[in-house]
Amino acid sequence: MSPRHPAALAPGVQVLDVPMFPLYLIRGERNAMIDCAVLAKAGEIDEKLSALLAGESLAMVLLTHSHYDHAGACSWLQDRHGFEIVASRRTREVLESEKAVAFIDDLNQKFKALHGDRSPSRFTRPRNVRAVAEGERIALGAERFLEVLETPGHTRCSLSFRLLPDNILFAGDAAGVVEKSGKIKPLFLSSYGQYESSLRKLLALEADALALAHNAAIRGRERVRAFLASSLAETRRLKERIAAWLGESGDFAAIAERILAEEYDAPTLLGPREALLINVTAMVKSVYHEFVKSV
Repeated sequence: MSPRHPAALAPGVQVLDVPMFPLYLIRGERNAMIDCAVLAKAGEIDEKLSALLAGESLAMVLLTHSHYDHAGACSWLQDRHGFEIVASRRTREVLESEKAVAFIDDLNQKFKALHGDRSPSRFTRPRNVRAVAEGERIALGAERFLEVLETPGHTRCSLSFRLLPDNILFAGDAAGVVEKSGKIKPLFLSSYGQYESSLRKLLALEADALALAHNAAIRGRERVRAFLASSLAETRRLKERIAAWLGESGDFAAIAERILAEEYDAPTLLGPREALLINVTAMVKSVYHEFVKSV
């Protein structure tokens, strides 16, 4: 598939076309946005968001998970717009941890440096974070609501949200990500088994649109189904490659470097290499502990 950024996914569901980090504004009696991207994009997000809101308020931001590239601009934008943050209980715990907040800020500062941003902005602990769980409904008004889906595997804290009755799925990174080349990349960082299970769960929903967190959004039930099926196939393929490499060597770092060299020719986002290396090493460890160590 080719990455693309439609202006809208449905009436009242608008796309903030932020390079590498498309964000989604859902209009209603209570306006909501999905994720916050990185701190370096905060000013651009604020400008585009304010233009779309045209004087209306933003009631909430829903975080799919706690990674630096999804939560990085949260506190900065919260200071501007005063919204509530809605996330999993685990994400709330992460955002309450001084160590985690410092780590998220560190990666955001490194991202800023890579892109020539010398502003003094920092990621700080967000306020007013509400935890939600599987099956809860978040009302937006006029019979429109977001259904909460727990989709762990990318992280332990991952949530997806389905907008009903529009049947639009906001899956964060639980559905995989699309490189700028159009290639699908799996990211089973906390658990391969849970990641595959979450993908199958998303596939069974038969969504009419899939709003990805990086580089693309997909409209049409058949296209969404095809994408998720391809993501599942890529996930299984990468697991088998990692398992084969682990059969040759127990050097996690070397295998992670091999994945970077052979699987990441066009990175999803131009961020710190440290973050990417952490991710691929986590996938190696997941396959080792779930499929190799027990053999």
